[in-house]
Amino acid sequence: MSIFNDPAFVEWLATLVLSVVVALIVASIMSSSVGWLLNLDPEHKLWAFIVGFAFLCGLAMLPLTDQRTWGDTLLFMAIPILAVMVYFLPTAAAISFGQANFQNVFVLNLCFGWTIAGWIIALYWALRTPEVKDAGDFKITPFGAVPRTKPEPNGPGGGHRA
Repeated sequence: MSIFNDPAFVEWLATLVLSVVVALIVASIMSSSVGWLLNLDPEHKLWAFIVGFAFLCGLAMLPLTDQRTWGDTLLFMAIPILAVMVYFLPTAAAISFGQANFQNVFVLNLCFGWTIAGWIIALYWALRTPEVKDAGDFKITPFGAVPRTKPEPNGPGGGHRA
């Protein structure tokens, strides 16, 4: 007998999928509106999305724990929070290490993180240090060209007036 023929399992699975989809939508709206109201940087908006999505997934477990004790309910709520945090670990690493392309790591992590290969590639991309190219008097960084030597104060004369 197939597990998909069991009405209780189908109802549980439908509730779980609907809860995760609603959590994604609400977390997206919440992070966008809070980011706009507070004028947050993109990386802080992304943190708001991840944390909001994790807690909304934890709250989504409440209907599935009707007949349980408080300890069981808290355990069931902690499992999705931990799962979301582990799932978005590459994105968190990219933000924490100051990667210039953390948004690309997030998109890769969100779309393909469910595959082991996608998650590992996103983590590698997040932990990779950007290449520094030699450009003579300037050092090329992910943020643009930066002079190798500090400019003299007040121009080439060093601040002495004649």
